[in-house]
Amino acid sequence: MIKPVHNTSLLPGTLQNLFYPPCREEYMYFKRAQEVSFVAPEDVRSSETLIGARNIAKAAWAADASMLSYARYGQDRMTDDDLRVNFRNGRLDIQTIGENDDDWNAPGTQAVFATGDNFAILAFRGTERDDPHDIISDADLALSPEPNYRLNEKDPAPVLGHLSFVTHLFDPPCLVHTGFQKALNRVWPKTHAAVMEYRHENPDAEICFTGHSLGAALAVLAFSRFTDKDFSLYTFGCPRVGDAAFRDRVLSNPGRGIFRYVNFNDAVVHVPLESLLYRQTPDACHRLDQDGDLGDDDGSFKGDISSLRAVLTKVSSQIPVADLNQIAAPPSVVDHSPARYCIRLWNCVP
Repeated sequence: MIKPVHNTSLLPGTLQNLFYPPCREEYMYFKRAQEVSFVAPEDVRSSETLIGARNIAKAAWAADASMLSYARYGQDRMTDDDLRVNFRNGRLDIQTIGENDDDWNAPGTQAVFATGDNFAILAFRGTERDDPHDIISDADLALSPEPNYRLNEKDPAPVLGHLSFVTHLFDPPCLVHTGFQKALNRVWPKTHAAVMEYRHENPDAEICFTGHSLGAALAVLAFSRFTDKDFSLYTFGCPRVGDAAFRDRVLSNPGRGIFRYVNFNDAVVHVPLESLLYRQTPDACHRLDQDGDLGDDDGSFKGDISSLRAVLTKVSSQIPVADLNQIAAPPSVVDHSPARYCIRLWNCVP
């Protein structure tokens, strides 16, 4: 168990702070970037998933990038200049990825590919309350086969290697959430191109896949489509993405580790309901408790139904009210707030 070493206060537990990132004056992204770097001399390549100081620091960086990928100050959209300035706090240059080339913030799937000194962070945007495309993606719970996109070095030609068409014919079939798959596929060519171009120019740099909520699910799915010794995966409040075969495919990836973070009783990690068709990736997680202490958890905390009951009984009647700052969110719902992940993780970074 790791206890907080800083005491930055959480934002109020309102629907405003659940649905949107902090306002401009409420949070500074990468505030401690100069004293706590993402890459340190003691970094090693490892798939070890035990919590350590370096992993927590990287998780805090990834959480900031995940929340910043929403590109909002509260309900207001950031300008592209604002977005770049915030990433520059961490000495990160960015490339925005969206379905619409003229307006990357147009409804649909978005991501930010941020590059630093010998590392990069690919952060997918989570669900936005005012984006109907996101709502549709979240709600499309049917399962679809997920091809194995990973490059197999034994494939005879690069064109076959990318889709791994021949050598993976007999792999266990993987099933994934159809809405998440469609959402990623809409930006997959741009995402794949950005990652591969960076990898070509930086063959040994760490590339961290990350996201919050829907963004976490897209990060898991994107990570599953590569195989690279220097990739890592950090997710925050991630819903279930696919079946056990898909989980095993993700966990079989080499790299610098897979880290799933859950803030206390975050309700979103309980959907879709666990079954033979849906499993978490991985089952175990690193969980922040109600006091902000960080520990390892086997993932069995608070069953799906009991966690979701408060959402169904307390939220629906309040959402139409205009001032979301005046509405208290049920505890298991506000635990999903992106700001709570960021603040609590940075509190744990020495």
